[in-house]
Amino acid sequence: MSKHTRANTVPFATLNHEAAESYTLPGYLYSDPATLEQEKRRVFFREWQLIGHSSQLRTPGDYLTGDIAGQKVFIIRGRDEVNRAFFNVCQHRAHQLLEGQGNARSVIVCPYHAWTYRTDGSLRSARGTEKLPNFDPTDFGLTPVRLEEELGFLFVNLDPLARPVREVYAGLFEDMSRAMPWIDEATIIPHAKQGDLDETVMPANWKILAENCLECYHCQPAHPAFVDLISLDSYSCTSHGRWQKSHGEIKRHDNKAYPVDLEAPIQDSSFWHLFPNIQFGCMPGDNVMTTFTFIPQATGKTFLKMHMLSAPGHLPSEERCNYVGDILWPEDEALCASVHEGLQSLGYRQGRFVVHPDRPGISENGVHHFQKVYAEAMELELAP
Repeated sequence: MSKHTRANTVPFATLNHEAAESYTLPGYLYSDPATLEQEKRRVFFREWQLIGHSSQLRTPGDYLTGDIAGQKVFIIRGRDEVNRAFFNVCQHRAHQLLEGQGNARSVIVCPYHAWTYRTDGSLRSARGTEKLPNFDPTDFGLTPVRLEEELGFLFVNLDPLARPVREVYAGLFEDMSRAMPWIDEATIIPHAKQGDLDETVMPANWKILAENCLECYHCQPAHPAFVDLISLDSYSCTSHGRWQKSHGEIKRHDNKAYPVDLEAPIQDSSFWHLFPNIQFGCMPGDNVMTTFTFIPQATGKTFLKMHMLSAPGHLPSEERCNYVGDILWPEDEALCASVHEGLQSLGYRQGRFVVHPDRPGISENGVHHFQKVYAEAMELELAP
């Protein structure tokens, strides 16, 4: 960070390994286009990314599309009942093959020149190439992408040499199974909505959204209904390498957020963050969980992809959906948008992490851990 300075004269302090002694990352890392290009290659093209859930691919030909910081991919269920992932690009003139979610039947047809691919990625036909000299169809199959499934979730990685997803997030899936023993039976809730959350574009850098999920220091002033639902005295954030868990116990069943039945199967809140940009969460109530993925489109533009899953026979209450979609998330959206704007201010240098040894619920250890993992991935200097 040596070429960037605070107030043009004072060098930025490097991130310290100890949260209580560390400054935060400098603001330019959230608005610098060159930084985003480095993030694509050093972070997003090397880390596991969530595309969807196996319950969305039930029939041969069913497919899902995804975006990994500008790289388009899709997952499709083959005629042999095997799910496979590919880059979403025709091998002829690079047109996108599929959009959204649907069923491609038995073949994938490019909308541009109608080159046709089987669901295993091999080229089936290419119009007009019958007499083309030295044309070998086997040279033009779709480019595969590494795909792994855990607890029904479909993860892809653009790096073929990446460690397995279960190894990268060691202990995560076991912890989620203990907290949600029904998760193996969970399915996507079709057309689930939480206010305007589904497929929202946020006016903030993706890191701001991730960091906002990793501390509850802001909860007391910014989320009054949430702190009436969840006890901050019980709130904690624990770090486990490339994943973190935030957890809090219910404070009041009759609260300002939404009513919770005394016999509801979930009586606490648990949020799991997978570096860099994936958030799993469940809140008090029925056996329901939500996934969020923060996909960068520009330094100040992040696509929010949400899925809601539930155990058989369980659905989120209308009151809960209204609270999350119409109150909780708009509160966070306004916070993140303001922070993004403020990080570009000439009057901002660097902050300090708040770490209170006796009050983990208001400490920012989770944000510090995220920034440390980020700095290592980006090969930024760390204080000894």
